[in-house]
Amino acid sequence: MAAPIEFETLRTNVPSIFTTSPSPKLSSKYVFVPTIDILEKFSAEGWDIFSAKQTGRGQYSRHEIRLRNGSVPKVVGDSLFEAVISNSHDGSNILSVKAGLFRLACSNGLTVPTSLSGTITLKHKYFDVSEVRKLTDNFAEMLPMIEGNVKEMMSRIMTDDERHEFARKAMSLRWPEERIPENLSPERLVKPNRNEDVVPNLWNTFNTLQENFVRGGITYSTGTQRRTSVRFLTDIKLINNINTGLWKMAEEYLQ
Repeated sequence: MAAPIEFETLRTNVPSIFTTSPSPKLSSKYVFVPTIDILEKFSAEGWDIFSAKQTGRGQYSRHEIRLRNGSVPKVVGDSLFEAVISNSHDGSNILSVKAGLFRLACSNGLTVPTSLSGTITLKHKYFDVSEVRKLTDNFAEMLPMIEGNVKEMMSRIMTDDERHEFARKAMSLRWPEERIPENLSPERLVKPNRNEDVVPNLWNTFNTLQENFVRGGITYSTGTQRRTSVRFLTDIKLINNINTGLWKMAEEYLQ
């Protein structure tokens, strides 16, 4: 398992974490919340950084950090529990803290939908250690609900028709309706990428779709028979929309 990431390691790849002022394009009414200040408070409470990325290269860009805490029960099914902090300094995203899961089998990070886990949105810059402790307690309380949901998905065996239907509906999360690839079959999208996912349950199907949509790499023919492939996604907002959208669709198969 990867070791935690130190702050200094992040400066090159995710510089927007360390930005100390908002974009000059924003009005004086904008409330600037320095991400590094929030991270330092989480670090003081035992949260370690395991992943960080930003959309684009600018110092004000949207960014996302995923952290783990040994004091929070961390195994949820086949995944580890994480806190997901997102922010920007260009006005495109206010700072928020959500629950997430890191799936060990494929090293994929998921964001748990707000309807299941709740979310904390920070509209002011006064965020102290006591609030981190409260968040940690809230996460610990919501874990049984998240774990129960994951276990239900693991035990829900799907027919081929259901899996293909899920994939067809989910394609609208990845592409605008008018751009959905005609020759990319639902069968290919739910084809397992590894042995751990061969059991046709809802959890494996959900994760296979998520991985294929976000990591890409699947090849198919366009309408003009040109060979192309699903591209790798880097946009944080789109990835989170796909994550939470897939989760909500998956929950429909539990009803």
